[in-house]
Amino acid sequence: MPKRITRRTLLVSALLLGQLACLLAALLWFGAWLERGLGDVVRDRVLSASHQMAIQIVQIIELMNIDDAEPGSPGWKRMQKLVEDTKLPTGGYLCVVRDNDGRVLCHPEIRSRPELAQTTIDEILRREGTQAVRSSVGDGVALGWAQLSDDSYVLDAISIPRLNARMLIHQPEAPLRMAVLAFQEKVRAIGTVVVVAVVVISALVTLVIVRRYESRLSQINRGLEAQVAHRSAALLRSRDAVIFGLAKLAESRDGETGEHLERISQYTEILARQVSMMQTPGGDEHWVQTLASTAVLHDIGKVGVPDAVLRKPSALTNEERKIVEKHPFIGGDTLMEIKRRWGDDPFLATASQVCFGHHERWDGTGYPFGLKGENIPMAARIVALADVYDALTSERAYKDAISHDNARQMIIEASGTQFDPMVVQAFVGVAQAFEDIAQRIKVGGNGQDQPVPAE
Repeated sequence: MPKRITRRTLLVSALLLGQLACLLAALLWFGAWLERGLGDVVRDRVLSASHQMAIQIVQIIELMNIDDAEPGSPGWKRMQKLVEDTKLPTGGYLCVVRDNDGRVLCHPEIRSRPELAQTTIDEILRREGTQAVRSSVGDGVALGWAQLSDDSYVLDAISIPRLNARMLIHQPEAPLRMAVLAFQEKVRAIGTVVVVAVVVISALVTLVIVRRYESRLSQINRGLEAQVAHRSAALLRSRDAVIFGLAKLAESRDGETGEHLERISQYTEILARQVSMMQTPGGDEHWVQTLASTAVLHDIGKVGVPDAVLRKPSALTNEERKIVEKHPFIGGDTLMEIKRRWGDDPFLATASQVCFGHHERWDGTGYPFGLKGENIPMAARIVALADVYDALTSERAYKDAISHDNARQMIIEASGTQFDPMVVQAFVGVAQAFEDIAQRIKVGGNGQDQPVPAE
């Protein structure tokens, strides 16, 4: 699960970073467009609106049929009032000047400043600290907007033929620039809101897509895991069946039956689980199941013992006993060879431990290696006790079975000599389960006491 969370986080982060990179690039382009493109558009719109208003004023003046435009005349008064009342965008204003000498005829402030009627437009501009692009309005200011040299105003001129004059449009640069900036800020604010909304929506859409993808992938994974689990279980069943068959083949050579292997497997499982719980809280169920499956292989090495010795009905000689005592080594070595060819495998490793060590004794007097105490693998110690219990409670050709209680007592007495005391302690805790298994998977016997067998 942590890996899945990490991968999901990386995927979502990568998608969001990609989206943010694209949106950032778009935002930078949008900012550049605001600075240049939109600024020019807004400026042009303001100047165009001022120009259109001026044209309309000129048309109105033409319609007035003014014959005398000298200051103080009735015609001049009407024209002056019209100029005074006209308010252009961003603080712009109009004034009328003669064509021949550039003298001011009408100006929004001429009533409060009569001296303006005695000046030219160039003088007004110089007095205000500015200079027109052209040396003299009287020489003719071209139609179209002209920027003053100090960028304080932009000017436009519209001819009034009837009066041999021109209408000058003054558009202050600073208010115009502020108007453009104000509009840009509004658009930028709207753009920022849009970008944030797009980012949020993109993030939500990305998360929804990723969640749907993960949900679908999870469904596929669950299906695959179910198939793998089913096939793995089938393979394990097949493996266990083959192992059980091979073990039964080996056991049948000395007269054992399949019930013996069933009991050994179940004894081992119960005892291993008890030992595992005593060693580790919660236990290790995988180890328990592996040991229960491998326990049936404990005597597979008997296939290497001659029938004349293995099936001898009478007591064995010392030489014959030495031959029999080779079967743990034969079985363990066979499994180790398989492991070397197959590779590292917990099942084969556990099986070889069981084969090698199930006749070792806690006090070191067992065989084939004479291992002592904890040098004997735990798997072998558990199977050793299970095997002895089954041998005690089962009827053999050379002996009768003994009762569960007698077998239990004999195993307890062998604690610390033949068996690991902890394994014996675990056995005592599950002894009733052993008896239940022995009764369910029937064993023969007449209840007589027998010594704990060495093999």
